[in-house]
Amino acid sequence: MPPCRFEPVSPRVDRFTPDERTDRPVLGAIRGTAGTLVVDGGASPAHLGAFAAELAAHGRPPVVAIALTHWHWDHSFGSAALDVPVIASEATAAGVAVQAGYAWDEASLRRRAEEGLELAFSVPHLLAEYTESERAALRIVVPQVTFADRHVVDLGDTAVELVLVGGDHADDSVVVWEPSDRVLFLGDALYQCLWGDPEYLTLAGVRGLLDRLARFDPAHALEGHDEEVADADAYAARLAQLRRACDLVEAHGEDALAEAAGDELLAELVGQLVAGERR
Repeated sequence: MPPCRFEPVSPRVDRFTPDERTDRPVLGAIRGTAGTLVVDGGASPAHLGAFAAELAAHGRPPVVAIALTHWHWDHSFGSAALDVPVIASEATAAGVAVQAGYAWDEASLRRRAEEGLELAFSVPHLLAEYTESERAALRIVVPQVTFADRHVVDLGDTAVELVLVGGDHADDSVVVWEPSDRVLFLGDALYQCLWGDPEYLTLAGVRGLLDRLARFDPAHALEGHDEEVADADAYAARLAQLRRACDLVEAHGEDALAEAAGDELLAELVGQLVAGERR
């Protein structure tokens, strides 16, 4: 995967593509007459700073706020790059506050991974994203503007909606909806829970998430670590495959793995759901 690239998504929306080398996620920018809202704070100040520089170079309006999709480090640790308010759900703010209380030297990081307080998956990415001195000086910004379930950011000629949807990956997952261009930032909401061996999804988590997403009809849907932007058909197919996986597991239990044979992605989803039902 190439380094992060600046790309227009729609007349009002831009994105910074993901970079798997340090697990940098997609960053977004939604602009209106009152300024630009950045979606996710990124993995580091260097990550968000590079996106902000691209926004300025492309003549976008000044950034007025950052909206977080969930608390995980790769989506929140870069917020200090910009001196603007950070908006998040109350649950996300609480998660970021816990992270802000930790030490980030390598020994502490590895100790937390051994204790199950940090994903082992994240350790090499954090060590690659930051030097030791950068981690020693890391300033994690706890969101100052919080909400329980829903929040609207008025950008002048468009009103961006932040909606708590939860899910298995992170129960504080929020989606960001720009209604004029029908762009939906999903963060990592549709992904599996990584805090398990094996990684898993649950029927209740997926069904509930799909119900909460039903009100949106995006022309463009962006997932946190996907290189491609999904159009309406691709997004509908993504949700349909999740529904199909749930249907199979509900109907066949662990035998659903055989029913999904021949469809690699469906089999992966079924396997994650079966793992979740075994817990």
